[in-house]
Amino acid sequence: MPIHILPQSRRNFLRHTALLASAPLFDQIAYSAINADNSERWALLSDIHIHADQSFVSKQGTNMAENLKKVIADVLSEKDTLAGVIINGDCAYNSGLPEDYSTVAELLQPLRDAGLPIHITLGNHDDRDVLATGLGKLDGEGVVPGKRCAVVDTPLVRWILLDSLLHIPKVEGELGHAQLAWLEKQLADPSGKPAIVMMHHTPALPPEPVPGEEKPPRFGGLLDTQALWDILSKSTAAKAHFWGHSHYWGVEVGKEGDYHRINLPTTAYIFKPDAPQGWVRASLNPKGMAIELRCIDSTNPKHGETHQFAWR
Repeated sequence: MPIHILPQSRRNFLRHTALLASAPLFDQIAYSAINADNSERWALLSDIHIHADQSFVSKQGTNMAENLKKVIADVLSEKDTLAGVIINGDCAYNSGLPEDYSTVAELLQPLRDAGLPIHITLGNHDDRDVLATGLGKLDGEGVVPGKRCAVVDTPLVRWILLDSLLHIPKVEGELGHAQLAWLEKQLADPSGKPAIVMMHHTPALPPEPVPGEEKPPRFGGLLDTQALWDILSKSTAAKAHFWGHSHYWGVEVGKEGDYHRINLPTTAYIFKPDAPQGWVRASLNPKGMAIELRCIDSTNPKHGETHQFAWR
């Protein structure tokens, strides 16, 4: 499973159980309450890239720890309406060092103190084992050997959290045949709930080889993208797909009968000065979802940008 940092009690988080009796881990987490208006809200973060030293500044001039603190403060201002937080990969700065995750844990503590459950997927700059021991206790293997995937089951949807980490810190990712088969099984769940798929790597097809070039073109996306697309397109349970990795904010509303696609912006590590960075508020209802971009810089023209999605 991914890392789940779970509070002992909270109004919107009344119980958490391992629902798959044959699984040795929390492969499915259950929520049992929603807001009074029959909605549930989630804070979605991605690509926090935290260095062990909170004063560390990247070569682009970014202090990731300070940026994360600002985002967490904004998230906490809405804590009473939030069901939880999902951090979509690349928690560590570069190669998943233990000291990086110690700082991550310290920075996330205010969310834990507020009683907000946190679910963390894996990016290409994360280390599965180090992350597990640094942020939570994990014993044994998950339902997919070598991968940490899970379902977060809520009254309105099923969040399916995938593990696209292939090599640290290489940029390309892969789900693998076993995890894709597990995904298909989850999308066939008899509950009939809408499914929202979350993973770190960007879905894209590898570029064609360049004639005369010995090395293949650089590719930083998901190696088995076409297989993923095939699964998501044919399953009417799949309503939306979120990813990060590219540090880019992009939304594609699915055509009638298709699922929606959302590229989460970076929370803390910016590549381009004018690129949106911050978090996304996802507001779910029985018939669809609304998302709003919350930028650290409120003067960014993208701040407050909203999109409405109706479930197919």
